[in-house]
Amino acid sequence: MGYEVRAEVELRKVPHEHVLDNFNHAFGAVEHAIGSKAVTLIEHVAMSDESDALAFVRGLVQEAVPAGTSIVSMVATPD
Repeated sequence: MGYEVRAEVELRKVPHEHVLDNFNHAFGAVEHAIGSKAVTLIEHVAMSDESDALAFVRGLVQEAVPAGTSIVSMVATPD
């Protein structure tokens, strides 16, 4: 059992390809609409507790995003 955690972040500016490549290496999947400052980072974690899964991915996100980035939302879906 685990969770798919989706973290939507808002960057200060539209991300360059290099930033998106770094996200792709750090997370299981990345969703980004061209020209948008919003990026969704998706990670699967094998944890039985939803709050632990959210906290773990929040830490990953905070390490991976540039300074000034806001976490808009985080949702954990059991799988």
